[in-house]
Amino acid sequence: MKNMSIRAALIAALLLVLAAFAQPAAAASRNVTITEQQINSSYAVTNPKRSTITNRTVDLQPGQVVISATWSAPRRDPVNIVSVYTPAVENGRVAWTLASATANGEPASAELQQQINAQLGSSWARYIKGKNEKATVSSVTITDNEIVYAVEAAR
Repeated sequence: MKNMSIRAALIAALLLVLAAFAQPAAAASRNVTITEQQINSSYAVTNPKRSTITNRTVDLQPGQVVISATWSAPRRDPVNIVSVYTPAVENGRVAWTLASATANGEPASAELQQQINAQLGSSWARYIKGKNEKATVSSVTITDNEIVYAVEAAR
């Protein structure tokens, strides 16, 4: 049960944060840059949808995004969660994959990570489909300070 709650918290945290920097539509080929500061000051990070998630921060690192948060529930000790996500461009969209996750410093099992990735993939696909974007992403680059999407208008 605890793993299910932690998994749900991880997925909710990621979807809210990633939604803050989803691929925008483009009028022409261009780069779209989102800074770590913009992400961390976004409403999705500063006002989590679930009150059980606090202390959320996003740390951009070369090639990956690290999301840290505290998950709390009544009559339970708080759990510090750190999850690392990596992007890949697939069919013109950015697909995020959970590379690792820890809860209070203990690594998540491979099985739990597979479950999170399965849910993350389907949730992200539904989110993008709902946006009805007319642009495609040709690359994504993450540095210590920013995420840069190369976006091309649909022809």
